[in-house]
Amino acid sequence: MKEQRNAKETSERDDWRVGQKYNEAELIQLSLEAIQKRNLMFMTEIPAYLPCSLSTFYGYHLARSEALKEALSANRTRRKVGLREKWYESDNPITQIALYKLISTPDELERLSSNSRQTHEHTQTQPFTFTLDLNPDNRVRERLQNSELKQITGKTVESDFIDPEAEADGT
Repeated sequence: MKEQRNAKETSERDDWRVGQKYNEAELIQLSLEAIQKRNLMFMTEIPAYLPCSLSTFYGYHLARSEALKEALSANRTRRKVGLREKWYESDNPITQIALYKLISTPDELERLSSNSRQTHEHTQTQPFTFTLDLNPDNRVRERLQNSELKQITGKTVESDFIDPEAEADGT
């Protein structure tokens, strides 16, 4: 008796909104008919065309149904082929470029792309090196007037700067 009840529960479940019981096979069949009749392309569109609630649709795990996935994929493929045929027959340059981008090789696509990086295989790069001298340059100090120097650093040449060479000599 319990096994019969479990088997019945797997094939029919209550729709809490309507209070009806649905058969999973019937819901799949109704879904396939809606996909064909309405040219649906996404799983999320299917429940709108079924007599059950959204929770019932997902409660039956219909979104995992391979039959529904295949039918949706077939619709998307047919639509893509139809669009490409229209683009091929079109005289509109924008649609022709879109089609060319779809069917082009990676090299052709890179050449078409306006924001692709240009690579130069024969260009040799030289490393950039510089030397940073942390000692103050005497010529710069001589050019600045004491007032300018004091305004910038708060120090004057006579009072606050120590000559690194004199400091090394110990004088």
